[in-house]
Amino acid sequence: MGYIQGFEAYLRSKDRSKNTISCYIRDVLQFTAWYQRKTEYGLDKWIELDGVEYKKYLQSTNQAILTINRKIASINVFSQWMHQQGYIKEEVHTEAVRNKVVRQYKGLAEKDLWKLRNEIHRMGNRMHICMIELLLGTGIRVSELVGIKLKDIEISERKGLLKVRGKGNSFRTIPLNKDVRKAITRYLEVRPQVESEYLCIGQRGALERNAVNLILNKYGDRVNVKVTPHMLRHTLGYKLVKTTPLTTIQQILGHDHVATTNFYTLTTQQDMAEALGNIEW
Repeated sequence: MGYIQGFEAYLRSKDRSKNTISCYIRDVLQFTAWYQRKTEYGLDKWIELDGVEYKKYLQSTNQAILTINRKIASINVFSQWMHQQGYIKEEVHTEAVRNKVVRQYKGLAEKDLWKLRNEIHRMGNRMHICMIELLLGTGIRVSELVGIKLKDIEISERKGLLKVRGKGNSFRTIPLNKDVRKAITRYLEVRPQVESEYLCIGQRGALERNAVNLILNKYGDRVNVKVTPHMLRHTLGYKLVKTTPLTTIQQILGHDHVATTNFYTLTTQQDMAEALGNIEW
């Protein structure tokens, strides 16, 4: 466990978020557990063939390719750290799984988004309305939503700005459209008068990530729509990519690399159907 503790300390020194560190450690612990079952040697004898075998093992578990590649990325970072510390002679790099399947759209269909948004507004809970409009109107992550503080918001009659703390303690400023400004302003009128500096306040204090998911699931169940905060982020990303330069979307969504933003250029089944349906010979 000494390796794990040292690796965790290294990640903290790099200002990784708590959620990112948790994912890395969980992935590495799964790998080390597999390694210990497979061989009698310690991690100091870790070689490239072990990485190949572990990738085959992950593929046999029928996990999503995205999940498998995230786990591989985690152990690659762990291997790099082990080598830098002198625990292993050579850095072990495991290649990611190539995804030969066409990537699928992971946002909400327009009709489902309308049903969900309509239901939330109809029920009239101003905090819930504020949540959906923020998620949909800015594309922020759920961790960024619950991290919003009152001081991070600037709203005037015609414009608004939101300062967002993203991954790795990076900051970006996102303009707020009129729907988001209205939702925030109306929520602030009824927001509980508590000492907390956070924007979203639930029955037990500042809202947590799990509470956001539960709230969205509640409304989604009512209108038979599967929804997560990340699906709303995808919905905005795909909407923007039709009219907005990728570099602008990259800044809005807080991506480190434009290659990540490029994911939103994928084509949906509806796009393909419409394209072919409009052909006349």
